Amino acid sequence: MSRKLIKYEFKQMKSALLLTAIVFAIITGIVFCTGILPMLVFGINESEGGILSIFLASISVLLYEVILIVTAIGMNIYIGVRFYKTIYSGIGYFTNTLPLKKHEIILSKIIPAAIAQTIVNLMIIVSGVIIFCGFIFATDRFGDLMLYIARFKGGILGNFTMLNGMGIVLGIVFGCLFAIIQIVSNTLLLFLAVSIGQLFNSYKILMSVIIFTVMNVGLNAVDGIINMVTGALVHGIFMHSPGVYSIITMILIGTKNIIIAVIAYAISYRILRDKLNLE
Repeated sequence: MSRKLIKYEFKQMKSALLLTAIVFAIITGIVFCTGILPMLVFGINESEGGILSIFLASISVLLYEVILIVTAIGMNIYIGVRFYKTIYSGIGYFTNTLPLKKHEIILSKIIPAAIAQTIVNLMIIVSGVIIFCGFIFATDRFGDLMLYIARFKGGILGNFTMLNGMGIVLGIVFGCLFAIIQIVSNTLLLFLAVSIGQLFNSYKILMSVIIFTVMNVGLNAVDGIINMVTGALVHGIFMHSPGVYSIITMILIGTKNIIIAVIAYAISYRILRDKLNLE
């Protein structure tokens, strides 16, 4: 039954993923036409056309980054609302009639949600690669490819500051592993916020949003503290081996994310059991 529920979740999310893919395709095309094409036509120089092309490229990149942020927020909202409707709303109480245990219900929501977020992240990477290669070709026709690859690594892995000092292959491997842990942890944190929101008598959705925001801000602060403490205690020892320092930092933050995921699962499990009276 849990497999059927997982397949059902994927089927319901298919339209949202398809819409996201279409949006990314359109946005990538717009950025390419407004940011890269003018650079190919007018070049990058001090002429009016060159200045215009640089201006359009800057605006396009800025709007592209804003759209990425909005997409990430939108995916969280979609997954959170779907979890609420299918679990805690009037329609969601149909779950109580299914021959499922609590952990099966939660897993049937976590797995599709985590995979959906992973697919969206892959869409972002593919879109970023297309735009990145377009800008390289427009600027110097891949004249200094290795320099741009290093910059691309910094751009893709820029959110994971602990990856600094790793080789590109090792950095990508650890980055992917870290991203998977982060996605699962974020999904469970989202479910936890929705579950806690149901404990309020009114404004349940609003309270869920506030709780999720506060928890994310707090956990981001914890990540900053871990980076700062690790840098102060470990960086000096491994000054000539930055990869070792990076791995230690990543392990600490990854462990924190796993602990948060376990706690979020346990609390959501308890609330779900009490709300739906499941065994």
